Amino acid sequence: MLSSLIIIGIIVIIALVLISKMVVIVEQGEVKVVESFGKYVRNLEPGLHFLVPILYNVKRRVSLKQIPIQIDPQSVITKDNVIVEIDEAIKYHVTDVRAFVYENQDSVTSMIQDCQSNLRGIIGKMDLNAVLNGTEEINVALYESVKDITAGYGLSIDRINIGEISVSDEIVNSMNKLITASRDKESTITISEGKKQSVILESEAKASEMEIDSEARAKQTKIDAMARAERMSIDATAEAERIRVITEAEKQKIIEINQAIEASKLTPEALQYLGIEAFKHVVENNHNTVIMPSNLTELGNVPALKKLWDASEK
Repeated sequence: MLSSLIIIGIIVIIALVLISKMVVIVEQGEVKVVESFGKYVRNLEPGLHFLVPILYNVKRRVSLKQIPIQIDPQSVITKDNVIVEIDEAIKYHVTDVRAFVYENQDSVTSMIQDCQSNLRGIIGKMDLNAVLNGTEEINVALYESVKDITAGYGLSIDRINIGEISVSDEIVNSMNKLITASRDKESTITISEGKKQSVILESEAKASEMEIDSEARAKQTKIDAMARAERMSIDATAEAERIRVITEAEKQKIIEINQAIEASKLTPEALQYLGIEAFKHVVENNHNTVIMPSNLTELGNVPALKKLWDASEK
């Protein structure tokens, strides 16, 4: 009876062990790799699964979640032979479970080594100043250089971030001196450029002022010339009008005298007498200059004129 109970107990225990081996629970965000006598069979997705004991067994649990890792700082030499300490932070996830488990002994370690190696190559092509001011460019370049390599490990890198970049105190002091010298140089250049620009602006202002003055004087000269020409034209017009009026008056006077002579019916002798009388009054005035005609001898033949001449001699 006792032996029967022992046998039943052993059977129950074996059954429980077998049942525990048969039932496989896979949590969300992971898969389990199933093998049969050391050969890959399939992946178990999240949920409840049953396996035949001994024939199948779970080789490994693989997380499909994004995994962050921090890589220890490494020494890298820049293009200008400066040693810097750089650390990296990587975020990755498994994309191919079979390649991740079977294609590489340690896919994560291989990924880290590739990132470190490619980082050394990238930094070696940059000088210190570019490294300190180009972390984002380094991140992009490093990601592009390793994404295809890690795909062969069944991994996908989501992001690589360059962390702290450390340099020796000696390099820091040298950089500070260089920055100070560079700032002083830029300040001197800025001041010189300012003075140069000021001189240029002043010269341009003077040239512009001279040009404006010259144009103003030219315009004023033109205006004055036009004004003088206009005044001369007005004066000439007025003089011409005055001469025309005088001429018209003299003409009218002569016409009227001729008309009066014709109306008086005077004989030639009477006209000669009147001329002699007028000449007499001219001669009697000491302020008059008398121009004698060329036919003076003929005037002497006139009796009246002869008497006048004789009287003037007395």
